[in-house]
Amino acid sequence: MPQAPDHPRLCDRLKSTVRDLVALTANVGPARLRRAPGPDEWSAAMVIAHLADSEMAYGVRLRLLLTEPRPVLAPFDDNAWVERFSSLDQDPKDTLTRWRVLREANVRIFESLEDTEWKQAGVQVERGEQTVEQIAVLLADHDRNHLDQIRRTLAEGGRG
Repeated sequence: MPQAPDHPRLCDRLKSTVRDLVALTANVGPARLRRAPGPDEWSAAMVIAHLADSEMAYGVRLRLLLTEPRPVLAPFDDNAWVERFSSLDQDPKDTLTRWRVLREANVRIFESLEDTEWKQAGVQVERGEQTVEQIAVLLADHDRNHLDQIRRTLAEGGRG
C-alpha cells in the first residue's frame, strides 16, 4: 500500500516550482523562449503556456472537488490548447506571470485543506476516480517533468 503524501511537504513542492521556473527563465529573452528544439517539439514558451493552462484546468477541478459531491472532471487536449493558446501573450514572461498567479491561488487552497478534504474525489473521464490529494501529487510531478523539458530545450538552444 502506497504511503500517504506529507501534505505540507507536497505544498512546499508546489511552491518550489514557482521559484525554480522563475529562476530558470529569468535571463532568457522572449525569442529564445519561443525557439522550438525541433519540428513538432514544444518551445519553452509553449511549455510555460501548457503549465498555465494546466494550472487553470486543475484549479477548476480542485474547486469542483471541494464544493460538489463526486463531480465529473472533464479532460482537455493539451496539444490542442498549446497550439491554439500558447501564442496569445506577446511575451512569454506574461504567460509565466499568469501561471504564477494561478499556482499561488491553488497553493493557498491546498494549504487551507482539512485532512478529510484531501480525500474528496470526483471522476476524471480518462483516469477514473481522482482525489484532491492525487491532483496535488500529479501537479508536483507534472512540474518536474516540464521543468526538465524546459531545461533541455534551453540547453539545446532551439531552432530559428
